[in-house]
Amino acid sequence: MKHVLKAHIPKKNTLDSYCRTMEQVYNYFKVENIHELLSTKEQDIIDYLEEKYESISTIKSKLCAMYKVYKLLNIKSESFKNKIDYYVNKQILHQDKHWELNKKTIAEKDAIIKYFENKLAELETVQGNWTQQNQLYCILKIYLTYGVLRPSEILHCSITESDCEGNHINISTKQIVINHHKNDRKGKKVIQIENELVECLRKGLGRYLVTNQSDKLYQSSSAFTKMFKSCFNDYTPYCLRKAVSSAYIAEGDVEKIKTLEHNQGHSLQVILDNYNVYTKAS
Repeated sequence: MKHVLKAHIPKKNTLDSYCRTMEQVYNYFKVENIHELLSTKEQDIIDYLEEKYESISTIKSKLCAMYKVYKLLNIKSESFKNKIDYYVNKQILHQDKHWELNKKTIAEKDAIIKYFENKLAELETVQGNWTQQNQLYCILKIYLTYGVLRPSEILHCSITESDCEGNHINISTKQIVINHHKNDRKGKKVIQIENELVECLRKGLGRYLVTNQSDKLYQSSSAFTKMFKSCFNDYTPYCLRKAVSSAYIAEGDVEKIKTLEHNQGHSLQVILDNYNVYTKAS
């Protein structure tokens, strides 16, 4: 039977798990003939696996392993099929309940966005020749208007008047062009920006979007995040990313959500699963 499984299961980890489950069942029931074991002990096998394990996901995995043996030997088993469906639904409900318990309130999301909007207004009044305050203003303007780009996408982002191979903001075409990003196999990411932001970015023409206080590039995302936290009440870019994502989802504008998917580089499902965290009533 192990050879049969090996011929039909290409993934080694899955194969090992299925063979291990089959051995456990055999060692428990001691029935030599596999056809006899499966046809006469169907409910007993289910009961044995349910009693042996507590984790929903483990029980489901063990049931799936044995059901695979049933299917390969063309032995029908509605009991296994129904029981697996039961645990699939139970697992989904368990995960959803756990996720909901960890959701945060809408009021918290609104407070975070309001905080950053106020900080944006403060930074807008700061005049200078591409100081760190000017840089932070542009970064917040991008985050609050177009979505929160990953720190790695803006660390070495230059401000230019023409396109180049690196990540850059072209103030002539009024575009943020991210050539190198987590999903760059899908091509570059282009974000059209408004005139107000372009005029502020013009102060940094020929330089980088963000540098440290010594006018040097940040060498890592964590270094940039540390600076961001120190400037903004211990909030990270990902705190704002979650708040902005939750706000877009709550608003329900399909086109704006599609734009957010593109700009932040995540599918709607990923946003819902990982970033839509502010949904509880206040």
